[in-house]
Amino acid sequence: MPQAIVTADGRSFRFVDYTLPELGPQDVRVRVEFAAPKHGTEKHAITGSPFDRKRWDPKLRMFLPKEEPQEPARSERAVGNMVVGTVVETGIEVRRWKTGDRVFGYGPIREVHQAHEEQWYAVGKLSAPDCVCVDPAHVAFVAVRDGNTRVGDYVAVYGLGAIGLMAVQIARVSGARRVYAVDPITIRREAALKFGADAALDPAACDAALEIKRATDGAGVDIAIETSGSAAALHDAIRCIQKCGTVVHVPWGPHDCTALHLDEEFHLNRPTIVGSQAWAGWECPDRSYPLWTHERAFDATIELFRAGLVTGRGVVHPIVPFAEAPSALEAMFLAPETTIKVGVRFGD
Repeated sequence: MPQAIVTADGRSFRFVDYTLPELGPQDVRVRVEFAAPKHGTEKHAITGSPFDRKRWDPKLRMFLPKEEPQEPARSERAVGNMVVGTVVETGIEVRRWKTGDRVFGYGPIREVHQAHEEQWYAVGKLSAPDCVCVDPAHVAFVAVRDGNTRVGDYVAVYGLGAIGLMAVQIARVSGARRVYAVDPITIRREAALKFGADAALDPAACDAALEIKRATDGAGVDIAIETSGSAAALHDAIRCIQKCGTVVHVPWGPHDCTALHLDEEFHLNRPTIVGSQAWAGWECPDRSYPLWTHERAFDATIELFRAGLVTGRGVVHPIVPFAEAPSALEAMFLAPETTIKVGVRFGD
């Protein structure tokens, strides 16, 4: 019986057995070779989201008080975001794939996946780290576009997890003249420099926004992309931009906004703050719609990998065997300084 990994609290992870449903006529069954979680989003989902505290009204597009607010019961949930593997069985109506094809797609960390044929993408010449970085790269791709990044612009990226490191690369591909990367974790700053950042700053050791201002002759950057979910990082992103510059806010957070002071640089420098969201499920069109759709942005992201313009190698770290995945996932939540984006390999 195949195994998957689950957690209830993000502190303890364990293996569980599971059964696959009967193969549907358009389903594809895939034996997984490589997988990865999505750190920030999974932590948000596990530790508490606004959906736990409030009720989302899709018609009003507002969070409203729940009729009977209560602490939600924590149940075990699957962990993982993207998988890479080989097709081992296909439904009788499947025409897109055949046994032996290598594919990637969305799904939790487990040994065998089954999904509709249209939910899989061809691996081709992509590496496994490339494949599992398509999702964070898609988020970064939309964020860079939402900031209207142009040739010659100065860009700052706050938060150097997978999304931030992909944003560094995509900003360069978009023609940014300078890219400044900010994160307190050493291995992430080192990765940003390898991916083309002009400087990688530790906000725990310096005033990062001030250093960025000094490096740009006092002007600041044109666009700051904040991916960490930290109120302090969002505040610093506001501080580091030029007058009337743009701050692109990507993550769910911050929940605690104590470190965000809108009576300071925000009030005097009149920045534009843009909320960026790549997922079509929230029913917000791409900002360039109808010229651009979510599907076009996703496909364009994959093409960046296929063209060798961006890479997931060096973003996925550490890579561990499936047997050691629970402890690596614990470190992802409890010791983030040791990880960037955990990769899990199968078949060891």
